[in-house]
Formats: sequence, structure tokens, C-alpha cells
Amino acid sequence: MRRAFFWLIVMLFAMAVPAHAADGDGVRARLAKPAVLRGQFEQQKQLQGFRNPLKSSGDFLLLRDRGIAWNTRKPFASSTRLTRKRLLATMPDGSTQVLIDAGASPGMAAVNALLMALVAGDLDALATSFSLKETLRADGGWSLALQPRDAALKQAFNRIVLDGDRYVRGVEIVEPAGDRTRIRFSGLREAPPATKQEAAQLD
Repeated sequence: MRRAFFWLIVMLFAMAVPAHAADGDGVRARLAKPAVLRGQFEQQKQLQGFRNPLKSSGDFLLLRDRGIAWNTRKPFASSTRLTRKRLLATMPDGSTQVLIDAGASPGMAAVNALLMALVAGDLDALATSFSLKETLRADGGWSLALQPRDAALKQAFNRIVLDGDRYVRGVEIVEPAGDRTRIRFSGLREAPPATKQEAAQLD
């Protein structure tokens, strides 16, 4: 379950802020909501007691009405795909693991529904799980700090901080033990449209 929540946070880069936030000049008003979003990511995870962070990088494809394909290229190739029915991980050896199957139980269905709601921009779900504090900058940038409300989330995260402009550019996740994960996004673009082969990944 904890791993599922990790992917929930990773996919916040596609999100705006909850519905109760001001529409006029809040983060919600500044973020784009593209039907298709492509880009690259670099991730660093700093573990307590280790000098050097664990690093990975890759690319992603978001189709707002279908899901997301998250492809790690380095140091090892793997991919994670979220659809309306399940969350799947393809490992370096080519094997596939089902992380969440919405048909397996009501609990799994609820987690998967929450993930899809976030990807689709259903912001009420985020508001019920986190308390939020936004900071707006004069240059059009912003940051958004999230504190978990849910007991299960509190066991996994102390806080999450997002920053960006038209798109989310970075995510920092701080865990209770002090481990930190930082993700930076680059090369974000809304074109070209997804090919049939790309879309088929999210059937």
C-alpha cells in the first residue's frame, strides 16, 4: 500500500490545487491542464545514514483521460502504468507486477480511483487527504506544501512540497524517518498527440 501512495504523490505533477482554493490568482489558475503531457524526470532519494543519494531518471507520458506511463531508463529500465483498472509495474527482467487491481477489493478500487481522480484533475480527492498551504510569486511561479490528514499517509510522509509555474517542475517528499525524495521535471510539452501504440499502454 505504501508503494501505491508513493506513486500517488509522484503523479501530483499533473495536478492543480483543491477546489476550495481561490480560482482568481491561486495555483489552480496558474497551472495548465493539458490532455497530453510528455517530459523527462530526474529523481534523487537521500536515505538517512547514506552519504550519496540514489539516482534515477527517465520519461513519462500522461493521457489525462486514460492514465500515465512512467518509464525509468537509468540506472535500470523499468516502467509503471496507471490505468482506470490497475497500477502495473514492469521490472528490469521484463516481468510484470500488479501493484493495485481495482477489481481485487473495495479498498484497492478506492486507491485506484483516487489515483485516477488526481491524474484527471478531480481535486476534491486531494483536499480530503491533505491540508495545503500555497505561496504565489510575482514571476508567476508558486509552491504548494501538503500535510497529510489521513493516518496511513502520515505513516508514509511528513510533508510534500511542489513547485512550478505553468506546470509542476519539482516535488520533494519527506518521510517520517527523515528520508527525502526529490523529483525534477524537464522538457515538458503538450505535443505531439499520443500514437496508437502509446495509448495502447494505458488500455
